[in-house]
Amino acid sequence: MVDVRLHQVFVRVPSGEQARWAAAAPEAAAASAFGDTADLAPAERDLVAPPPAGTPALDHVDLVVRDGETLAIVGPSGCGKTTLLRVVAGLQPVEQGAVWMGEHDVTQALPRDRGIGMVFQNYALYPNMESRSNLGFFFKIRRRGAEIDERVREVAQVLGVGFDALLDRRPPRLSGGQQQRVAIGRCIIRDPSVFLFDEPLSNLDARLRQTTRVEIKRLLRRYAITAVYVTHDQSEAQSLGDRIAVMRRGKIEQIGSYQELHDDPTSLFVATFLGTPPCNLLPGRVEGGVLTVGGMSTRAVTATKVHSGQVVVGIRPDTLALADDNQNAMAATVELVERLPSERWAHVRATIAGRGVVAQLDRSLEFFPGDRLQLAVDPGHVLLFDPLDGRRLRP
Repeated sequence: MVDVRLHQVFVRVPSGEQARWAAAAPEAAAASAFGDTADLAPAERDLVAPPPAGTPALDHVDLVVRDGETLAIVGPSGCGKTTLLRVVAGLQPVEQGAVWMGEHDVTQALPRDRGIGMVFQNYALYPNMESRSNLGFFFKIRRRGAEIDERVREVAQVLGVGFDALLDRRPPRLSGGQQQRVAIGRCIIRDPSVFLFDEPLSNLDARLRQTTRVEIKRLLRRYAITAVYVTHDQSEAQSLGDRIAVMRRGKIEQIGSYQELHDDPTSLFVATFLGTPPCNLLPGRVEGGVLTVGGMSTRAVTATKVHSGQVVVGIRPDTLALADDNQNAMAATVELVERLPSERWAHVRATIAGRGVVAQLDRSLEFFPGDRLQLAVDPGHVLLFDPLDGRRLRP
């Protein structure tokens, strides 16, 4: 096993691709969630703005994937996730920086010499070959055909019940989930030093995503091989990743466990990107160590001890609660109530001081559009951000 290290890796967006990336980036579409952006802080407006022209695909990225670790990479479309994976695989040359695997600098090494196994979003199977031939092709072109039968048998055992039945069928006769199982088997059979996954479940329906995710998790635990897993699905990243790296505009914003990123984000972007429903943002002000937000004032937020002036206040939906009579609270007006069958909570969408918020409240309670609520929050769970650059404000 080996670790993977990227040092100051820089890659430009190919000519002609910048406009497509900007158009695909979800920031522009997300603007509707904020409504009129005129009253937003500069850092909030930046969240819904497309990437500036000339934004590189990877902007001097430093990254360490530990030996035997699965690192999940998440971020909006066009942030550089797949480019980073292609750099590790050797499919994308770098203009600056270096890529290391263990003690070897592989920056200039060919993909075939890096000891990687890669699973693609679109499966990338040879349609004219049976699954058995797809699995054994790596050995066939290296004139190691005598190994194929034994290797295929081993992989079939690892991938479990029903895989034998797929071996004599070609990809067009397989379902999406079956094709992905074959693609994973082709990755395993090479006996790689590093696994690379490029959104392998995004083309599957919800049920197949769940079962295939469990299978991938089982394989990662069995082999304990260093792995990089790119996904846009937070639940996949949380389930499969030992750590998660959040990317934006060619840079890594923060790395840590899901809980660390969720509870202790370093920037406004990380706070709003992770979490379902996402973090609520409200304008606030700190004066004399007192935070005022949504009509509520409190001294208990530690960051107020060293900051003053305008701030962006982040409040997670699950930290809001109905206020007691004697609690300092924010006045909210209910707009919509969502009761999801799989959850014991109701998502109550409301407005506070003209801003839309979501509160995660007990679903047994009855709420209706137009109801007026008093919502309280534990000051220890309040996040404060600089309104200009979006950085987290800390004591």
